[in-house]
Amino acid sequence: MFRKMLLLGGALAFLAATPVTAQSRGTFLIDVGAGLPLYPASVGLSNSLGFGGRLGYMLSDRVGFEADLFHYSTEPSSGTAGDTSVTETPLHVRFTYNAPVSSSLAFILGLGFAYNSWGGDAGTYFMRAGTGVDKSADYGPGGLVGMRIGAGSKVSLRLDLTGDYIPSPIMAGNPYVQNEIYWGADAMVSFALGGNKGPRDSDRDGVPNSTDLCPGTSSGTRVAANGCPWADDDLDGVSNDVDMCPNTPPGATVRAEGCPFDPDRDGVPAGIDQCPDTPVGAIVDQQGCPSDQDNDRVYNGVDQCPSTPPGTPVDAKGCPSDQDADGVADGIDQCPDTPPGTYVTANGCPADADGDGVGNDVDKCPSTARGAKVNAEGCPVLFEAGKSALVLEGITFAPSSSVLDPSSKAILDRVANAVQYNPSNSRLEVAGYTSSVGDRAYNIFLSQQRAEAVMQYLISKGVPATMLVAKGYGPEFPIATNATPAGRAQNRRVELKQIQ
Repeated sequence: MFRKMLLLGGALAFLAATPVTAQSRGTFLIDVGAGLPLYPASVGLSNSLGFGGRLGYMLSDRVGFEADLFHYSTEPSSGTAGDTSVTETPLHVRFTYNAPVSSSLAFILGLGFAYNSWGGDAGTYFMRAGTGVDKSADYGPGGLVGMRIGAGSKVSLRLDLTGDYIPSPIMAGNPYVQNEIYWGADAMVSFALGGNKGPRDSDRDGVPNSTDLCPGTSSGTRVAANGCPWADDDLDGVSNDVDMCPNTPPGATVRAEGCPFDPDRDGVPAGIDQCPDTPVGAIVDQQGCPSDQDNDRVYNGVDQCPSTPPGTPVDAKGCPSDQDADGVADGIDQCPDTPPGTYVTANGCPADADGDGVGNDVDKCPSTARGAKVNAEGCPVLFEAGKSALVLEGITFAPSSSVLDPSSKAILDRVANAVQYNPSNSRLEVAGYTSSVGDRAYNIFLSQQRAEAVMQYLISKGVPATMLVAKGYGPEFPIATNATPAGRAQNRRVELKQIQ
């Protein structure tokens, strides 16, 4: 039966010769046709073709409301129930949404409620052994997907697939069936009545009589928006009746009103303009291309420095660029990110007499020793923030001696420089340490001698003697293990400490 219904639907679709009438607000729809229930296996009934009808009303051009009623007469699919005959009369009410796809096809979505009335021998058939089920109806929410195919100015073909969710179906007494979905399909011929009508167009040229200035145009004649035969004197594709620029040059691209389209506003319309991305304000030739006499890629008319030397980097105005505003053009500026206001040399880099990385213009300690660690003002940093002691890395002596190695003196020069610039009034202790190897008393003596040697060197470099005191601690306060050569080397050290 289902195959017969599909063949019927295909035949009706083949007969469709004119577009489907647009469903408009106020249209009544009367549908008649055939349906096929697709019973779930738990129902145990044969899928038998039935008949039905539908009444619908369009609440708007897209949204409608409809109700349909079908009647199906069937029998058990197993063939073991004798002459049992069961009838089903499903009633659906739903809201629909009509989505046109083309002039002759629209898809339909529906959502609503389904009520199934069961008759014939349904009570006996569904009364399963031991369940006591004797229902005459079931119900639940339902949905629909379908399509409308044009078949005449007021006639169309409607094909639908329905699905109803029944939470307590008629066979609910069966402990294995808690809910079911009843599927179905239908094919119906739909007749449209009433609804909004389009404006009258006597000559069928697509222009309503109310605005048609030429209501007697011959059939098939191409017309303009005013209903008169179409004409275009400047051949720009815009008819004379709406063309606001009737003398457009041939080949120019025009807007809807017929005026040349000129996206870069250089006076040469698109379609003729060979350089359609010209910057606003540039001087262009007849082809719309700009000129650039100094070849800096900033075109004449925009270029405020039209004689820039070749190869010079320029800004958007065509003038030599200087991104850090230090007076040195980017093309020769070796330090293009100099902070504003920095005094620079001819190469654009900050002047720095002591080479500490802080320019002369902000350096408050312009004679800092080379290699000294400095703060943002260019002054040496003696102690790191939060610390009051400093290990003098690299200070070494001759073995078992307090004679400084020559390499240590360069380090102590930087320390002396930092101490002199140190704004603190604290006294400083030069502390000497040894490893645990050897006699303890001798180690204390040696560390004292080494501390005094360092102190005397710092005094010789200008550090006030009143700021310094020397003390040897020998092997006390190790900073690493004395079990390894590397650890012992770390413990043999000289430190500088703040003591008040």
